[in-house]
Amino acid sequence: AANVSVSGSCLLTHEGIVATAAMLAPLVLPKKTVDDCYSALHEDVESPRSLCDRCWVRVGGFLAEWHSSLALARETFPPFLVAGMGMVAAGILLGVVKRFPVFLEVSELLILVPPLLGLKGNLEMTLASRLSTHANLGHLDSRELFCSICLGNLAVVQCQAIVVGFLAALVACMLNLFTTGKLNWQHLVLMAASSVAAASIASFFLAVIMIGIVVVSRHYNVDPDNVASPIAGMLGDFVTLGILSTISYFLYTIREDCSWAQWAVMLTYSLVAPGCGWAASKNRFTSGLLREGWTPVIAAMLISSAGGIILKHADKAFPSLAPFAPVMNGAGGNLAAVQTSRISTDLHGSGCPGTMPMRRPTSRSKPELLLPEEPITPKANISGLFSENQHAGSARVLITLAVPGAACFVGLIVREQSGGMALPDPLFLLMYVTATLVQVCLLFVVAHYIVGRLWREGRNPDNAAIPYVTSVGDVVGTTVLTAAFWLLAQLGRVPWKD
Repeated sequence: AANVSVSGSCLLTHEGIVATAAMLAPLVLPKKTVDDCYSALHEDVESPRSLCDRCWVRVGGFLAEWHSSLALARETFPPFLVAGMGMVAAGILLGVVKRFPVFLEVSELLILVPPLLGLKGNLEMTLASRLSTHANLGHLDSRELFCSICLGNLAVVQCQAIVVGFLAALVACMLNLFTTGKLNWQHLVLMAASSVAAASIASFFLAVIMIGIVVVSRHYNVDPDNVASPIAGMLGDFVTLGILSTISYFLYTIREDCSWAQWAVMLTYSLVAPGCGWAASKNRFTSGLLREGWTPVIAAMLISSAGGIILKHADKAFPSLAPFAPVMNGAGGNLAAVQTSRISTDLHGSGCPGTMPMRRPTSRSKPELLLPEEPITPKANISGLFSENQHAGSARVLITLAVPGAACFVGLIVREQSGGMALPDPLFLLMYVTATLVQVCLLFVVAHYIVGRLWREGRNPDNAAIPYVTSVGDVVGTTVLTAAFWLLAQLGRVPWKD
C-alpha cells in the first residue's frame, strides 16, 4: 500500500477499501484523500477502470473482509471456548447427578433438565443481549440510566425465572404422564420447589455476573455482543444444574422429617414473584418487557421439553450420551445467540422496530460493483448464509468456529469419561462434528428468520429472538446427537474404547 500512488477518488470504490486504508495506510494517505474516496463510492461505478485499479479494489476488499472476520473470531472464540468448558463441566455433572437417588426415583427430573437449563440460558442470554444493545447505544455511560436499567432487568428476570421455573416442573410431570401414564403428586411438589428455587437463585447470581461482563467489555472496547451471550449460556447451564441437583437432593433427603420444607419454598417464592413483577412494571426500561416477554420464554420452555423427552429415551438406549447433550445443545445455541445479538444491535442502530432498514452489500468477487439494496437481515435459508450480506459473512465465521470447538469439547469429555485413558473414535468425532454443523446451520437460518420477522412486526428481538433460537437448538441438538449415536451403533462402533 505504501508504494501505491493515487490521487483524488481513484483509489477507493467500495466500503471495504475505506476500512483497509484506515487500517493499513493512515500514514500514507492524507485523511482528505480517504474521505474523498469514500464520497466517491457511488460515483462513476460503471466507468472504465485500469486493471491496476480493479486489482487494488479487490485486494483491498479481501483484506477488509479478512480483517473483519479475524476481529470477530478473535473476540468470539475465546469466550466460546470458555463457555464450552463450562458446558463440558455441565455434561459431566449431568452424568454424575443422574445416578443420585433423587434422579433415580424421581425420573421426571431428567425430563426437567433440558427445559430448565434452556430457560435459564434464555433469560441470561436475553439479558446479555439487552444490556449489550444498551451499552453499544451508550445508555450505560450515564450512572442514573445504568442503575435504572440494571435494577429493572434484575427484577424482571427474577420474576420470569420463578414463574417459568414452576411451569417447567409442571410441564415435565405432564410429559411424563403422557409417556408413562403415571402422575405422582409428591414428585410434582418436590420438582416444583427444586425448580423454582434453583431458577431464582441462579437467576440473581448470573444476572449480576452478566452486568459485570458487559461493563468490563465496554471498558476494554470489546463488543459485548460477541462475549456476553456465550458466557451467559455456559454459566446458566452449569450453575443451574448444580443448584437444581443440590436443592432436589436436599429436599429429597428431608422429605419424611420435614415435608413442610417443600411447601415453605413454594410459599416464599409465591410472594417474591409478584414483588419483583411490581418493581419491573414501574421501570420504564422493563415495563414493556414484563408485558410481552412471557410468550417467547414460555414457548421456548415448551419446545425444549420435547428435547427432554428425546433425552430421557436416548439415555436409556445410549448410556454414554448424556454428557454430550449439554455441550451439543449449548455450543450451537451460544453461536446462534451471538449472531442474533449482533443483528439486533445493528437494527437498533439503524432504525426503529416496524421498518426494516436497507443496506447495500458489496460483492466479494467484484467489490467495484454496487449491488442492489437489501434488508439488513440475511435471507432465512441455507443459500442466505453464502450471500454478500454483511451478517451472512459473520455467520460463516461463527459456523467455522463450531468445528474446532466441537473437536475440543468431544476430546475433553472422552478423556474425562475414560479416566484419561482413551481418545474419541475417529468415526464418532467425524459424526459429532457433522451433527454440530447441521445443527448450527439450521439455527442460523432460524435466527435470521425470527429476528427479521420480530423486527418487521415492531417487536424488540432482544426480548424474544434468543429464547426461540436456543429452544430449537435444544431439540435439534438432542435429535442429531441421538442420530449420531444410533448410526455409530449400527456400524458396530463405540464413541471410545477403554
